[in-house]
Amino acid sequence: MRSQLTRNAYRRLLAGGPGAPPCPASVLSTYNARARCLAASTPSLTLAKPSRRTFFGVFKKPPRELKAPDVPPGYETLLQFRALEVENARPPEREGLVAGFKEFFNHMKKHGEAPKRGQRVNVPGSINSTQAFLAVRLLRHLLATEDGGDSFTFVDLKNILEIAVRPPSGKADNHLELVRLVYGEVERRIEHMWELGLGEEEIKQAIGIQNKDQHMFFAYFITALTRYGASREAAERMNDYQKHFPKPQADGSYTENDWKVITKANGMWMLVLRGLAKEGLEEELLQLFDKLVEENGVKFLPAIHEIITTFFAERNRITETKKWFSKPLYAGAINSETYMAVVRFALRTNEQEWLESVMEGVVNSEPTKQVWDVVLQWAVLAKGKGVEDIKEMFKIMQSQATEDPTKKLKPDSQTINSLISAAAEINNPYLAERFAILGTELHLPPTIQTRIIQLDYRLDAGDMSGAAEVYDKLQKVVQGDEDVPAVNKYLRALCAQPQPPLERIISVTADLEHRHITLEPETAKSLCEVFLRFDQQFEVIDTLSLHTVSYSLEERAIVRQAMMDYITNSKISTARVWDCYQLLKQFFPETSTEERVRLMDTFFNRKRPDMACYIFGHMRGHGNPAQRPNLDIYVRCFEGIGQYPDAESLRMVHNMLKMDTTVELNTRLYNGLMLAYAACGDPIDALGFWRDITNSREGPSYNSLAIVMWACELAPRGEETARDIWKKMVRMDLEIPKVVFDGYLGALAASGRAQEEVKKLIGEMERGLGLGYGVGVETLGVPYNAIPTMGGKDAFAEWAKLEHPEVWAEVEKTGRRETLDGPKYNIERRFEA
Repeated sequence: MRSQLTRNAYRRLLAGGPGAPPCPASVLSTYNARARCLAASTPSLTLAKPSRRTFFGVFKKPPRELKAPDVPPGYETLLQFRALEVENARPPEREGLVAGFKEFFNHMKKHGEAPKRGQRVNVPGSINSTQAFLAVRLLRHLLATEDGGDSFTFVDLKNILEIAVRPPSGKADNHLELVRLVYGEVERRIEHMWELGLGEEEIKQAIGIQNKDQHMFFAYFITALTRYGASREAAERMNDYQKHFPKPQADGSYTENDWKVITKANGMWMLVLRGLAKEGLEEELLQLFDKLVEENGVKFLPAIHEIITTFFAERNRITETKKWFSKPLYAGAINSETYMAVVRFALRTNEQEWLESVMEGVVNSEPTKQVWDVVLQWAVLAKGKGVEDIKEMFKIMQSQATEDPTKKLKPDSQTINSLISAAAEINNPYLAERFAILGTELHLPPTIQTRIIQLDYRLDAGDMSGAAEVYDKLQKVVQGDEDVPAVNKYLRALCAQPQPPLERIISVTADLEHRHITLEPETAKSLCEVFLRFDQQFEVIDTLSLHTVSYSLEERAIVRQAMMDYITNSKISTARVWDCYQLLKQFFPETSTEERVRLMDTFFNRKRPDMACYIFGHMRGHGNPAQRPNLDIYVRCFEGIGQYPDAESLRMVHNMLKMDTTVELNTRLYNGLMLAYAACGDPIDALGFWRDITNSREGPSYNSLAIVMWACELAPRGEETARDIWKKMVRMDLEIPKVVFDGYLGALAASGRAQEEVKKLIGEMERGLGLGYGVGVETLGVPYNAIPTMGGKDAFAEWAKLEHPEVWAEVEKTGRRETLDGPKYNIERRFEA
């Protein structure tokens, strides 16, 4: 297990001692310029060296170094440009922006995914929605400024498109916009070359991509439209594109090159059909199918049959599904994907009788091996067949006549995997294990996919020891990243255990780190929850450093929520949640203002106004103006100080307010200042804010009156100011709230000279002063607490007990506490600005 840093050393590290991380400088703006996100400058932390050297220190372990994130080259350029754009600052030199943009996309193309065994080249990686957004902003700037897009070759534009059409694991909100921007530049250039009179061969040479032409860019564009929810537009663009199709020769035939163009176009039409189906556009789907049949002579081939049949099957449209499924094909046979969709449809809609007749016809039609696998799955899913029944069906499959005796059908590993999947689907792990054993009996060793399926269903069954066994076997044979979803599920299951096995969790994460695999956001969230729970700070930092840098803002929010939940958990010690907050501040600078205010309130509720005000200070010092505190947040902070006083914190926040030119003082803000200063034992300055309120155009509010009466209660000779305010209220015939009346009683009682006047006012209120309320707990408790002498308190208590016995009994129920000013009842007084 990795060595850990002690809590005290760790706190010194976060507090800014030796080896403390620098504040991250790389931030990006969200779509509405509200938040900026750490993505490149994640800190690399090491333990500070000890100040003393001893002989025994030779044998100590080296200081723990945290793992640096694998930030794509060039990404810093995208981040830097967006940060400057938000601040309306001058962008860097164009050459550097172009170089960084190209470097980022070239890296994503070459190193997006590690090559699987047997591959000679890497598979291009995808970018997340935030990276796509940053690319759009920078590319739009580069295309609009001097030289336009001339800095990008056609090869550069092709690389961008190739990455942009690859769907990310999360949202793809900005991918289509990036594709539109790049393809628009391609169109502009090709159109310009046509205007210059260049021929098609010359344009191909200008494009400079071997054995490719301009149709390749259009294919990327159509792929993006159909993949990212714009299939209607794809159909319109294909209609325009079709106008330029080659015309047939006199005998109705096409040249070889022309036929290639037609074939490519038909392939793109299939993309459009599939896209319309995915988007649920039934009317457009059927209209396009009719159009293709009538105008293009497209035949009802298995691929089209699968698209339309599956469309209705997934929506449980019984009549339409049966109708389209039974339509005769022009050529070929119904593919296995269509049969599988129909099987699931029939199980959902209770059409097993119809399905059984379909399957009988399939078996009697000498199906392919792939279709036989579907039949076997149907036998498990719908008929409840076991291992012995499946063996009998194997015999039927193997007895199927074929023209070539060497191509006799027989079960293979894919067959076994499909059977295991079917058993897992009906929540029968025992049957799944039986099928796995059957594969061994047939000398079909388990494949990687077998192990992945086994890991999945054992996790569903809660068999953690069995899952661990499968995981260990899987890691010995895995070749690529096909196991990543199942391993993420395994990690989440480990984290969800009542007593999570930390060593096992860390071992699995180390395996993934060694393979340069990025965890799913939900997995990273689970890991952070467990590591925080068990004080594994280094593991939290490693998780955040290695994985969140690759997440979009939406994905980062998932992990951030785990830290928010931890900090706001009142059952966890203040020291631990403060350490967690330091990590949140460091790794998630995009944390919204609303979330930061929630954290500030959390520490006020913990009676740590100093920590709450530090959070306010971090908001005030944020690099993004949109995330700095506004007037409402200042007021909320002052209200918190008013409830949990801290004079030093008050001075710090007030100084920030004095320097903040974006906030205009009004009555609410003055109320907050008056409340905070009164609570911190400075009622004189508090009354100074009252004078500011009375001299302002807005004037006092009822909240102002309640707060100023309290300040008068605390201030020397404050009853004089209270009397003046009371006389003005009476003269103006204002409606006086109870909290103001009770506060006035407290201000008078605090002088020690007006107890009879207090009693008289209480009596007048009871006799119908016209205030609209009667004597309450605060009416008696507030003046009692304010009376400065013990003799005065006793006299008032005797009077209250005699005149208002029931109310005084309620006052006594609140309980008393001893203070330097004598005993006081626990009367809760909360003021709002």
